[in-house]
Amino acid sequence: MNLNKPAFWDSKQVSLWAILLLPITALYCLILAARRVIKNPKKFNIKTICIGNIYLGGTGKTPLTIKMASLLESKFNLVIVKKEYTDQKDEIAMLRQSCKVITHKSRISAIEQAVNENYNLAIMDDGFQDEDIKKDISILCFSSAQSVGNGFIIPSGPLRESLDRIKCSDIVFINGDLNPDLEKKIKSYKQDIKIFYSAYHLLNANYFKVKNYFVFSGIGNNINFLNLLKKNKINISGYKFFPDHYEYSDHDIDELKNYALKNKLHLLTTEKDYLRLSENNKKNIECSKIQLIINDEEKLVKQIVSYENN
Repeated sequence: MNLNKPAFWDSKQVSLWAILLLPITALYCLILAARRVIKNPKKFNIKTICIGNIYLGGTGKTPLTIKMASLLESKFNLVIVKKEYTDQKDEIAMLRQSCKVITHKSRISAIEQAVNENYNLAIMDDGFQDEDIKKDISILCFSSAQSVGNGFIIPSGPLRESLDRIKCSDIVFINGDLNPDLEKKIKSYKQDIKIFYSAYHLLNANYFKVKNYFVFSGIGNNINFLNLLKKNKINISGYKFFPDHYEYSDHDIDELKNYALKNKLHLLTTEKDYLRLSENNKKNIECSKIQLIINDEEKLVKQIVSYENN
């Protein structure tokens, strides 16, 4: 979904737009509730870890999925499962750079294939809201910077469903700085939930420090990418944000390149955006890569293994 999030979603003050959209939000919530009543989730003969979110986009599900696979690959014969969306080929390409990935239009079919291929662990990138599958471990991702936004459910706010659903998760990841307020909110729904923190580390940061850049990106939270570059003291002379999963046209790239050439700047984007570019358009565009760092990795692995042994 090419989503350009409205500013009021993350506003700390209640917006008139959020209030006006509440009737649609109420209808959406009724549909969600009805779906849960009629669903009978299927349990598979394979362990499943679901990495999902409640806040819509930009919480770091895919980087965490990649990191989780690297932490557990010595302990399990694992595969990553990803539902096949036409606008998420970039995420699938990122996943396939690091691990075996099974994609299908149905997550059930993808997990059944994993069972048939004798994997004993399937890590689901997204799918927390998928009521067809009984998960063994559910992990929710939040961004410290955006927290829960204005606290409303879409379209009044950025939440895919009620925060009450935190009760259905086992582990929460907060990406970014320590956020006691967010921790408190999460624990108000499930006091004993395990909370871990993660942070992005910019690879080869020194390489980027010697140039002046115009930055562009189309990811879940563009501002977080920009702030990461600023934190690493990368020289940024301007930037342009696009919606998440944006498909760049030749015209878009030509405009960016002409502007950079005119102003003697270099173009810099994310790895996820870079993977969406044609080979020709990739010329003269640099790509930043990140590594996800998890606090208490050892504790996390022990936690996961202990769930697996239950």
